[in-house]
Amino acid sequence: MKRQGLIKYIIKQLLLLAVIAISSCNNGPKHDQALIPLHKGNFWKYRGSCNGKPATFRITVHDVVKQGSMAFAVMNGFPSDVLGGQDWEASDWGLLVAGNGQYYYKVNGARIDSIKESLSDGESIRASLVGDTDLLMEALYDTGQIFGEAAQLTRADGNYYWKVLEKSAYEPSSIRGLNIHGPFDRYTLNYKTIADDITMDVVPGIGIVRYRYNHNGTPGELDLKLIEAGLK
Repeated sequence: MKRQGLIKYIIKQLLLLAVIAISSCNNGPKHDQALIPLHKGNFWKYRGSCNGKPATFRITVHDVVKQGSMAFAVMNGFPSDVLGGQDWEASDWGLLVAGNGQYYYKVNGARIDSIKESLSDGESIRASLVGDTDLLMEALYDTGQIFGEAAQLTRADGNYYWKVLEKSAYEPSSIRGLNIHGPFDRYTLNYKTIADDITMDVVPGIGIVRYRYNHNGTPGELDLKLIEAGLK
């Protein structure tokens, strides 16, 4: 009887450990979430300041084409548009997601239509659609991660490539329109040049939640925070 009681006790303890492990997996940060959720109609609205004046801004997904492990979104509005002055206009741009969500490439101009056409025509070989100079983000893991143009990654001064400065918890309850549950990780990315630097806070599953720009010479300062989103 004592032996049977011991066996039952051990089984109960093993079951308890299994429940704890499953709970930890469910409640931990979700690493398989898209950095930027790309569905037609998704939008992000921001509010902040540009050169000391109030500014509002919106990013919208107009269309999405998928092919294999890639997705290409036609977007309107990028935070740096606000730096265009009083009469700034939202720009059109494209976001190519490759490697099942591992790499995010930003393109402009005629390349938007050419990439969209390439993904729509059914061809199996699509070489040279983007290069490492187009890389905006890659799958994020932890502080210290770097990515960007391969030729710049060996620079001793730390300029001209993206760095993950910080990883922290993020609570999205203040963002209007969101009906999603975390917990969420926030990654603070920085891209610095001799003249200026960009800092973005990115939350996988939500997108860019803050965008900051600072110019070291002529006045140019931007700080936009996400205040509303519509995500499918």
